[in-house]
Amino acid sequence: MKSDVAEAPVRVSERRLTERVRSKWARIAKDRLPTLEEVQALNLGPDRPYCFTVDLRLSDIFPYFIFMGEELSRYSTLYPMGDPRREKTLLDTALAKMDEAALNRAPVEFTDVKRLDDGRRVAFRSILLPVSENGRDVTHIFGAARGRRI
Repeated sequence: MKSDVAEAPVRVSERRLTERVRSKWARIAKDRLPTLEEVQALNLGPDRPYCFTVDLRLSDIFPYFIFMGEELSRYSTLYPMGDPRREKTLLDTALAKMDEAALNRAPVEFTDVKRLDDGRRVAFRSILLPVSENGRDVTHIFGAARGRRI
Protein backbone atom coordinates (compact mmCIF):
# COMPACT_ATOMS: atom_id res chain seq x y z
CA MET A 1 0.00 0.00 0.00
CA LYS A 2 1.41 3.37 -1.01
CA SER A 3 1.60 6.04 1.67
CA ASP A 4 0.55 9.64 1.09
CA VAL A 5 3.15 10.79 3.61
CA ALA A 6 6.22 12.22 1.95
CA GLU A 7 9.44 10.72 3.17
CA ALA A 8 11.94 13.08 4.72
CA PRO A 9 14.87 13.74 2.42
CA VAL A 10 17.92 11.68 3.23
CA ARG A 11 20.78 13.89 4.29
CA VAL A 12 24.06 12.86 2.75
CA SER A 13 27.01 13.68 4.94
CA GLU A 14 29.95 15.53 3.45
CA ARG A 15 32.64 13.14 2.24
CA ARG A 16 35.58 15.53 2.50
CA LEU A 17 37.30 15.86 5.83
CA THR A 18 38.23 19.47 5.13
CA GLU A 19 34.63 20.48 4.46
CA ARG A 20 33.33 18.74 7.58
CA VAL A 21 35.93 20.43 9.76
CA ARG A 22 35.37 23.83 8.11
CA SER A 23 31.64 23.49 8.68
CA LYS A 24 32.11 22.77 12.40
CA TRP A 25 34.51 25.74 12.70
CA ALA A 26 32.03 28.02 10.89
CA ARG A 27 29.20 27.03 13.25
CA ILE A 28 31.18 28.23 16.27
CA ALA A 29 32.75 31.22 14.48
CA LYS A 30 29.45 33.05 13.85
CA ASP A 31 31.08 35.95 11.89
CA ARG A 32 34.00 36.20 14.32
CA LEU A 33 37.10 34.18 15.12
CA PRO A 34 36.33 31.32 17.51
CA THR A 35 38.35 30.88 20.69
CA LEU A 36 40.69 27.99 21.36
CA GLU A 37 38.32 26.79 24.09
CA GLU A 38 35.46 26.61 21.56
CA VAL A 39 37.63 24.71 19.07
CA GLN A 40 38.80 22.26 21.73
CA ALA A 41 35.17 21.59 22.70
CA LEU A 42 34.19 20.60 19.14
CA ASN A 43 32.97 17.07 18.69
CA LEU A 44 35.16 16.05 15.78
CA GLY A 45 34.24 12.38 15.97
CA PRO A 46 36.18 10.22 13.51
CA ASP A 47 37.86 13.34 12.04
CA ARG A 48 39.82 14.05 15.25
CA PRO A 49 42.85 11.85 14.32
CA TYR A 50 43.41 14.09 11.25
CA CYS A 51 43.16 17.43 13.06
CA PHE A 52 45.78 19.66 14.66
CA THR A 53 46.18 22.96 16.47
CA VAL A 54 49.27 25.17 16.26
CA ASP A 55 50.05 27.97 18.71
CA LEU A 56 51.41 30.80 16.54
CA ARG A 57 52.80 32.69 19.53
CA LEU A 58 55.11 29.77 20.37
CA SER A 59 55.99 28.91 16.77
CA ASP A 60 59.22 30.18 15.28
CA ILE A 61 61.02 28.20 12.59
CA PHE A 62 58.86 25.17 13.32
CA PRO A 63 55.17 25.06 14.17
CA TYR A 64 54.41 24.53 17.86
CA PHE A 65 51.68 21.89 17.99
CA ILE A 66 49.45 21.91 21.03
CA PHE A 67 47.44 19.08 19.50
CA MET A 68 48.20 16.64 16.70
CA GLY A 69 45.86 13.79 15.83
CA GLU A 70 47.50 10.40 15.78
CA GLU A 71 46.99 9.89 12.03
CA LEU A 72 48.91 13.08 11.23
CA SER A 73 52.18 11.88 12.71
CA ARG A 74 52.76 9.66 9.68
CA TYR A 75 52.71 12.73 7.40
CA SER A 76 55.66 14.14 9.32
CA THR A 77 57.94 11.44 7.90
CA LEU A 78 56.77 11.35 4.26
CA TYR A 79 58.86 13.44 1.89
CA PRO A 80 57.61 14.41 -1.58
CA MET A 81 59.90 13.30 -4.38
CA GLY A 82 61.94 15.99 -6.04
CA ASP A 83 62.23 18.24 -2.99
CA PRO A 84 65.97 19.00 -3.10
CA ARG A 85 66.00 20.33 0.46
CA ARG A 86 64.34 17.24 1.94
CA GLU A 87 62.99 19.62 4.57
CA LYS A 88 59.34 19.62 3.59
CA THR A 89 57.25 16.67 4.62
CA LEU A 90 53.60 16.29 3.67
CA LEU A 91 52.71 17.78 7.05
CA ASP A 92 54.93 20.81 6.32
CA THR A 93 53.11 21.16 3.01
CA ALA A 94 49.78 21.18 4.83
CA LEU A 95 50.99 23.96 7.12
CA ALA A 96 52.69 26.07 4.45
CA LYS A 97 49.84 28.57 4.22
CA MET A 98 49.42 29.23 7.95
CA ASP A 99 50.57 32.83 7.54
CA GLU A 100 47.94 33.39 4.84
CA ALA A 101 45.17 32.08 7.12
CA ALA A 102 46.40 34.28 9.98
CA LEU A 103 46.85 37.46 7.93
CA ASN A 104 43.54 37.10 6.07
CA ARG A 105 41.72 35.92 9.21
CA ALA A 106 39.98 33.41 6.97
CA PRO A 107 40.11 29.70 6.11
CA VAL A 108 42.71 28.55 3.61
CA GLU A 109 42.40 25.24 1.80
CA PHE A 110 45.20 23.44 0.00
CA THR A 111 44.94 20.54 -2.43
CA ASP A 112 47.75 18.88 -4.33
CA VAL A 113 49.04 15.57 -5.64
CA LYS A 114 52.52 14.61 -4.48
CA ARG A 115 54.78 11.78 -5.55
CA LEU A 116 56.67 10.22 -2.66
CA ASP A 117 60.23 8.90 -2.76
CA ASP A 118 58.97 5.33 -3.12
CA GLY A 119 56.99 6.32 -6.24
CA ARG A 120 53.52 6.31 -4.66
CA ARG A 121 51.26 9.22 -5.51
CA VAL A 122 49.23 10.86 -2.76
CA ALA A 123 46.27 13.20 -3.21
CA PHE A 124 46.64 15.56 -0.29
CA ARG A 125 44.15 18.07 1.10
CA SER A 126 44.32 20.39 4.11
CA ILE A 127 42.33 23.21 5.69
CA LEU A 128 43.74 25.93 7.95
CA LEU A 129 41.33 27.85 10.18
CA PRO A 130 42.23 30.91 12.28
CA VAL A 131 41.50 31.00 16.02
CA SER A 132 41.76 33.93 18.44
CA GLU A 133 42.22 34.02 22.17
CA ASN A 134 41.32 37.71 22.49
CA GLY A 135 38.87 38.17 19.62
CA ARG A 136 41.28 40.41 17.69
CA ASP A 137 44.55 38.64 16.97
CA VAL A 138 44.94 35.24 15.33
CA THR A 139 46.80 33.28 17.99
CA HIS A 140 46.27 29.70 16.79
CA ILE A 141 45.63 27.75 13.63
CA PHE A 142 43.22 24.85 13.80
CA GLY A 143 43.25 22.52 10.86
CA ALA A 144 42.88 19.13 9.32
CA ALA A 145 44.86 17.23 6.70
CA ARG A 146 44.53 13.92 4.98
CA GLY A 147 46.09 12.13 2.08
CA ARG A 148 45.05 9.13 0.07
CA ARG A 149 47.03 7.01 -2.32
CA ILE A 150 45.99 7.31 -5.95
